[in-house]
Amino acid sequence: MFTSDSDPEPNEHLELPVEELLRRAPIHPPYGVDVIDDLTPEEADAFIAAVSS
Repeated sequence: MFTSDSDPEPNEHLELPVEELLRRAPIHPPYGVDVIDDLTPEEADAFIAAVSS
């Protein structure tokens, strides 16, 4: 069981605000930019064919 050295206040929120979550989120690359590194064009075509079917 997890125990904490400091107990949260009764009305304290443990979640981050939406603005902070959005600020910390990684930015997605633009459409068409390869996300998987080190793929040959043939491997990329095979991957797209596999996930499209």
